[in-house]
This record gives sequence, structure tokens and C-alpha cells, in this order.
Amino acid sequence: AASADRGSIPYIPEVRIFEPSQDALIAWNGEEEILILSTELYASEATKILQVLPLPAEPEVKKSSRDVLRRANEFVIQKFFDNLRQPVFRSDISKTPAAEIKEEVVIGSHDILVVKVLNQDYFVSWVNNHLEEKGEKTPQISDSLKSTINNYINRGYNYFVFDTIEVSPNPEINEAISYKFKTDELYYPLEITKSDHGVSEISLLVLTNQNLINYGGIAKNRVNEKNPTVELNLFDVEYISSDIHDLFIKKNDDLLTYSSTIQLLNWSIKDDLANFNSDLLVDSKLEGLLKNEVIYQGTTFIDFQAEANYPYPSEKEMESISGVVEMRMGSRMHPWLAPSINGKALFNAHTNRIVNNFDAEGEKITVKGYSSKDGQITMR
Repeated sequence: AASADRGSIPYIPEVRIFEPSQDALIAWNGEEEILILSTELYASEATKILQVLPLPAEPEVKKSSRDVLRRANEFVIQKFFDNLRQPVFRSDISKTPAAEIKEEVVIGSHDILVVKVLNQDYFVSWVNNHLEEKGEKTPQISDSLKSTINNYINRGYNYFVFDTIEVSPNPEINEAISYKFKTDELYYPLEITKSDHGVSEISLLVLTNQNLINYGGIAKNRVNEKNPTVELNLFDVEYISSDIHDLFIKKNDDLLTYSSTIQLLNWSIKDDLANFNSDLLVDSKLEGLLKNEVIYQGTTFIDFQAEANYPYPSEKEMESISGVVEMRMGSRMHPWLAPSINGKALFNAHTNRIVNNFDAEGEKITVKGYSSKDGQITMR
């Protein structure tokens, strides 16, 4: 796994902050999330930095351990070798305070402040004043980070965690911190890191009992599934973390409801930090699938995806495929029906419609067009 996505503000201006890797574990039950972060950081020179973590709700902040990530990773490794054996983060303005401090806590080298935004117009000034009180020099929030923070506030993210730590030119891994908060989406902040520098590989271990359906932030095709999904029971999850175990138990009228199976996913996202223009946001709402629907012969079919980059740049050439036209169907829960040639569904990416006026089933034909793995109709 790898570290958390937080924007970094150096106490010494012009110091560059680097996050070569990011380790995190996410546990989400559809209503609450536990986000455990362990960061590897270094700087162009020794300095204190203030890291900013935007959250959709007020978090409970606790010390965690990298052992939680290690124990979760044990199941991933075990599954990998099993498969090998098979065939195949104070305002002085009393009238309109900019922020309210909800919690202050010191965890190891971390000086953590949980803040609720009350006045967006003064919030960035509040952060700058906070830095001036603690730093020997006068730091400033960059224009890009200021814009990103305001973007989060405009989207309803009114809670920020400010974490002050010291970094040096030597890469160091800091203590793991756990944040628990309410959210109806699986959430991992990526956009907040745009102000940092360099390429970062983000490793995410995800534990969930939900069907991950709609990717509302970064596109699904930017998330690399490193290993097959591992199915765990509650005994396995308790071995990883008792807090995460309790997340998957609901108490209603003194009755305990257990999640029988929890999925463990091993994801990786690798890119230049400057390219993260949105966060990882995934929900389990089936209604979201209806955004993509096709009416074919009086029946509504859902769960198709148009090619995002159509029409393609000139360097992408058309190709020809030849073969017998066959009709392909999706699952019973998410049905679709489309003509196909050699396993490729025929789809008009310009109209966002399956080719449904194609009366050539069983015939051998040749078709010219564009082929894309990211533009195919998908089954869930």
C-alpha cells in the first residue's frame, strides 16, 4: 500500500515537497469510511510542512499502525500465491470566524488540527495566520493550492485536517494515522496533492462489503487492479483491525447484523501529482447505471460506456475487422444486447448508442472503425 493524498505547505518558502509513494487502506461500508494513511515524504531542504486533508464529514482521528496495512497485505500475498498454484487533516475574527477548531491532538511527530470551515472568504487567511504563528519565516499558500481548497469547500467539503510534521531531504515514512468519517461514497483525496511535485505511485488496499458501481471522480480505467479480489470473513478482518471489523457490524435494536463477505481489493494509481484534477469517488447506487441506457426494440438496456476521446486525434488510425456478426448479451441484472464481430461490440461513440439498426446477424462482413479497450460495453 502507499501514502495519503494531502496538500503540503512548507514553512520555508520555495522548498519543494516530494511524495514518491503513497500508502493507504480504505474500509467502507456504504455509510462510514476508515482511511488509514502512512506517508513517505522528503523535501529539497529540511523544513516543517503543513499537510492539508479535506474530508466530507467531521473525522475521528486516531493513531494507527503500519501493521494494519501489513496484515491486510498478507491476504493479498496469500491469494497471489494461491493463484500461482492454480491453473490459471482559530480565527481572531469574532463576528465572522473563518473556522472552528474541532480537535487538537499530537500523535508521535504529528501535530494534528481538525478544523470546520465557517467562512470561506477568510479561511485561507486563517491558514496563513496559523502558519505564521508556528513558523520562523512567513509561508504562503500557493495560488494553485488556494484554488484547490476553495474547490473542495464549494463542493461541500467543510472539514479539513491540518497535520504539521518535519521533513528532511531524506525520505522518511511517518506514523500511520486513522480517520473515520461518514460518507456515502468511497473517498480518497487526490486533487489536494496537485501542489506537490513529481510522479507518485498510490497503492490502495480497499476493504468493502459494497458493490463498487459508479466512478464519479477519476475514471475507472485510471485505477489499476494489481491482484484479483480476495474474499474475507469477519475473523480475517478482525485480524487486520478490530476497528475495521466493527465497521462491518451494524447494531439495530440490540440485534447485530454481520456482513458475511468483505472484499479486499489491491489498487494502484500512478501519475504525476499535477495531473490529479479529481478525487477517487465510488458509490454503490444502481440508479447511477441508468445514466447510460439504450432503448433497443422497446426494451431499455443499461450499463454501456461511450468512448470519452471520440472523435480521436488524427494519430489514431481506423482499422478494419472482418467476421461473422453475432448478437452478444450482458448479465441478467444489467442486460444489454449488441451485434458484435470477433468479440467486439459495434457501438456508435458519436451518438453514444449501440448500433441497433444492423440486420446482418450470421453474415460475414467487414467493418471499418476505431477499436478501444476503454470504449467497450462492460458487464458487471
